[in-house]
Amino acid sequence: MNASPKDDVEVGGFESENPTVDSAPIGVEQQAGPQVEDLDIESLTPLQSHYLESLRQLVTVKNEYQAGSEYEAWMMESINRSIYSALRDCIEANIGTVAKELLHSEHQVN
Repeated sequence: MNASPKDDVEVGGFESENPTVDSAPIGVEQQAGPQVEDLDIESLTPLQSHYLESLRQLVTVKNEYQAGSEYEAWMMESINRSIYSALRDCIEANIGTVAKELLHSEHQVN
């Protein structure tokens, strides 16, 4: 194959971006975040609200799918993986405790 002149073009704009990572571990007090009963919807950032809503919707999908007549193990595994991914997003957004309590309360209902 012959290389065209456009193959040698470099993408610019990334040289000045030097992401820094804090090497100090996050303490438990920083990870805890608000409790469900203390949660004020207005205090959440739009991203945190999005993550919690995604988690709630996935839990609803799981509950509806479990009650359905067309249950398949591979589909339930996919739903559970999606819920886990949404939980990890919540943890990264510092609302992990709220998300875990949401899952715990949903588990008690079922």
